Amino acid sequence: MSSRTMQYGSLQMSLPEGWSDATQIVASGPVEDGFRSSLGYTTEAIRPRETPPQFATRMLAQMREKLEGVQLVAEKPATFGTLGGFLREMTYVAHGMKLAQLHFYVARGGVVHIFTFTQRAERLQASRATAEKLFASATLSAPAEAKPSSLPPSTRSRPQYIEPRHLRIIAA
Repeated sequence: MSSRTMQYGSLQMSLPEGWSDATQIVASGPVEDGFRSSLGYTTEAIRPRETPPQFATRMLAQMREKLEGVQLVAEKPATFGTLGGFLREMTYVAHGMKLAQLHFYVARGGVVHIFTFTQRAERLQASRATAEKLFASATLSAPAEAKPSSLPPSTRSRPQYIEPRHLRIIAA
């Protein structure tokens, strides 16, 4: 699939020059008291040597500018399934309703994959296991356009962020 083609489920579209896939809501839960929880997914380029926690910090500043009543609840390194990254929990107010989000940031090849689970704030704890199952079920494959590095292995740049589950292996 070329970089100007997007796919969402059975939908595939060619995009005009300068456009990119900005898929957001990829799954939605059942309606509960007039609200439907959702899972969003998007990707963004990260700065050179930027780690998922640094990216998350930068995004929090932007969210505070755009959203009402943003409160950081918790953040920590996390692993779901085969994906290691950084998990953030936050709340904010939209249309008079207090919402909570779990953001799971996973960095791969100069891109951060952002999974966002949204639920009413008072229902998040009851829905947390569902969010974590969704995160754990995700897999990321290498982009079709990715080419192996032409640099010799000894001079190939190394990622600065190391998933916490690998630290014991490196230290040994």
